Amino acid sequence: MLSLPAESGARPLRILLLTDCYAPTVNGVVRSVIDLREGLIAEGHDVRVLTFGENLRSIFDDGVYRLASIPAGAVYPHARLGRPACPKVRRHVAEWSPDVVHSHTEFPAFRWARAIARRLGVPHVHTYHTLYEDYTHYFCPSRRLGRSMIRTWTRDVLNRPDRVIAPTSKVADVLRGYGVGAPIDVIGTGVNLGRFRPTGRAELAATIGLAPDAPVVLNVGRTAAEKNLAETLDLLARMADVPWQWLIVGDGPDAPRLRTLIAERGLESRVHMVGAVPADEVHRFYGLGDVFATSSRSETQGLTCLEALSSGLPVICPDDDAYRGVVVDGSNGHRYTSGADFLDAMTALLCDGALRKSLAAGARESSLEFGRDRFIASVTKTYRLAIDSRRPATALT
Repeated sequence: MLSLPAESGARPLRILLLTDCYAPTVNGVVRSVIDLREGLIAEGHDVRVLTFGENLRSIFDDGVYRLASIPAGAVYPHARLGRPACPKVRRHVAEWSPDVVHSHTEFPAFRWARAIARRLGVPHVHTYHTLYEDYTHYFCPSRRLGRSMIRTWTRDVLNRPDRVIAPTSKVADVLRGYGVGAPIDVIGTGVNLGRFRPTGRAELAATIGLAPDAPVVLNVGRTAAEKNLAETLDLLARMADVPWQWLIVGDGPDAPRLRTLIAERGLESRVHMVGAVPADEVHRFYGLGDVFATSSRSETQGLTCLEALSSGLPVICPDDDAYRGVVVDGSNGHRYTSGADFLDAMTALLCDGALRKSLAAGARESSLEFGRDRFIASVTKTYRLAIDSRRPATALT
């Protein structure tokens, strides 16, 4: 993993971050961009964001360019469509003169980044946040055809930037398998550890209707098919004699189907779906959990698992490459290999308070490896490598 600090005494950079979605939308990409921006600013860099706005007029406010757009929820919840950056925004960006542009999504924001980088002669860095092979059900009825299309498209897109950031070795290996030849730096998104020290559990729990005498299994994220919440539900439903309640924080296209499955199993009293919550409130919900569980195998790094560990929650997750090096069996959680393995690990955690306490301590300790400072130093190093690669070599005399 690239984790070298920026050179001592190096001048601050002007950095333009580009993304198709930003606050107030809540998802992993937005959270990553917000944390990156805040961390870079804290290190003295000048950082701006270029994204879609929520009306028909482009604005610049508090360091964020929000371009005119219209909703495209029929394509995907919270998606928006708009025209390329207007001439006024392009002039504004050119006058500011960024040292590097850093895109975080592969659609309009990526095209804006390419255009700005070419026009200004600056490097383009791109972070690949999403393994689209797990999302083919949204646009193609044939999984095989969809996966082939994704491989070809991803290879074409990601051979254009100067450098690519992959959040895990799993993602880097996938991209190299596609034929991506651009330099790839493996840098896991850092977590602002200070944010996840939740308080006020009793009041929030009462508001939601959580029972005070049953441990809470928590999931945070989009309720989408690729997140595989139905598997978690099926496994928990087999634990009728074990005390548990499941708290699901987030919304998405699979929420109606999940509610139907919950009702069919008669688990309405045990499962609480609170829907989407504001980004600055999410940390409070981590404070309600006793165990964090996910069945998703579509993650690039499992950012919510990092947040759960930072909150002192043991994590139960599949034995997938995205979680290796993050969730360590017997230390801060368990990576399950089968349904029976999940049931054994979850039953032990829910029924043994001493075990939960021990793994909670391990969770907090392990989260220190994923702090934001290390993340920011690594990303800044990538920026400087990209900038240096554009400079003409000095002739030896």
